[in-house]
Amino acid sequence: MRVGHFTGPEARSEYLRAYDEAVATLPGPSATDVGTPYGTVRVITCDGPPDAVPLVLLPGAGAPGASWSAVVPYLVDRRPVHLLDPLGGPGASRQEVPLRSMADAARWLRGVVDGLGLTAFHLAGMSMGGRTAFEFARRSPAGLRSLTLADPPNTLDRIPMRTAVIAVGASPGAPRPLRELFLRTVAGGPIPDDDPIARVIALGLSSFASAQPHPSLPSAADLRSVHTPTLSLLAGRSTILDAGRARDRAALLPRGTAEVWPEATHSLALEDPARTAERMLAHAADAER
Repeated sequence: MRVGHFTGPEARSEYLRAYDEAVATLPGPSATDVGTPYGTVRVITCDGPPDAVPLVLLPGAGAPGASWSAVVPYLVDRRPVHLLDPLGGPGASRQEVPLRSMADAARWLRGVVDGLGLTAFHLAGMSMGGRTAFEFARRSPAGLRSLTLADPPNTLDRIPMRTAVIAVGASPGAPRPLRELFLRTVAGGPIPDDDPIARVIALGLSSFASAQPHPSLPSAADLRSVHTPTLSLLAGRSTILDAGRARDRAALLPRGTAEVWPEATHSLALEDPARTAERMLAHAADAER
């Protein structure tokens, strides 16, 4: 087993320049490094009302926490926000120990929330971040008040074979056309060249060798074991799940609510950040009642 790493010093420098530009799109960001048993995790915090229970946000695979930047401005008036760069993927975190399973992913996340001193928090994950968030809720839910999953792969439905095959474009050695095909497929459309978030994600794929566990589909018993209030936002035009099947399987969650957004793609949180934030905030408020 290996740890995630940049392909070289020049690739790292170019990526970190783009990373800083992406973080600068956030409202009033401050950075903290939190030690865990698997390495040091970079947490970007955007302050909100200090007496409110904070939100902890996980990005999709290959993306840093700042990829939530379109949504964060709609959140910070109501709650503090902590954005995490996952271990094993591109970002400013530094992995030191291999992640051998999703249980390890849940453990590093527990190390972060404990290191931040969070005794109560809401957790949201987009794409593969949602899969990690689900695993955390299943294995280590202490302090977790609510869970929001934005089109999570291999959580409520399996990744389609075509998308899985195209995922070879996510490796740093993939030819640029194949990498761009992967990004277009997952995003559900063209990727803008001048967007700081799109740029840092593209550079992450080309310059970083990720080392994250590949999750299996949770069993029905796994789903029934999660008693955290869970909101699943599912894209009707998703390329990583079938929204109808995912909605049906979400009914196994004891305190689950699932919404299908018919016209949304896998990038639903970035396509409609205001609506995404509104649903996250309403869900968090309902869970605190």
